[in-house]
Amino acid sequence: MLKAAIFDVDGTVLDSMPMWATLGQNYLKSKGLNPSEDIDEKMLSFTVPQAAQYMKEQYKLALPAETIEAEVQQLTEDFYKNKVQLKDGIKDTLDFLQAKNIPMIVASSSVKELIEGAFKRLDLMKYFKSIFIGSKSTPELFEQCLSYLKARPEEVLLFEDGMHSIVTAKKTGIKTVLIKDIQTNYEEIKKLSAFIFEDNEWKQF
Repeated sequence: MLKAAIFDVDGTVLDSMPMWATLGQNYLKSKGLNPSEDIDEKMLSFTVPQAAQYMKEQYKLALPAETIEAEVQQLTEDFYKNKVQLKDGIKDTLDFLQAKNIPMIVASSSVKELIEGAFKRLDLMKYFKSIFIGSKSTPELFEQCLSYLKARPEEVLLFEDGMHSIVTAKKTGIKTVLIKDIQTNYEEIKKLSAFIFEDNEWKQF
């Protein structure tokens, strides 16, 4: 029986992954540089500080890493506060769960202030009881979520697009709903998920 739901943000609630995928490319081009073709894939695996350090070292930027990080952060803040939109079909899911009185929370490795900025503009704060931030490569974040929800793993669904998070959730005992996004390993992730959501349609895999 479903007692609660946990939602990732980037690529799940918000259509933000294309921005993250092209962030390094766009930043380097703004500096008059010609980034390599693999920059997009690399950037998806980095945090903002890691991305700043990588670009400084790889492209011999004269700016301090802290300045690069601040400039990249400014680009992301503008995107979340003013531009990012909902993923197609996700509002219907949120409305459905809310109508069923299923409590929902966020578990993300993103920056809380960015999430809150986007959620306030898109009127999403009303759906979520709390926002948890941390690494999803280890179970601790999900264990915090379960404790807050006062739920057992088998009573919770995780809505997620990232493989490492789905692997961790599965080890914790939480069933996952895979959200289709720009994943290059989508078919591989499907094998780990209890359900998938693609083309605005639920499917059991």
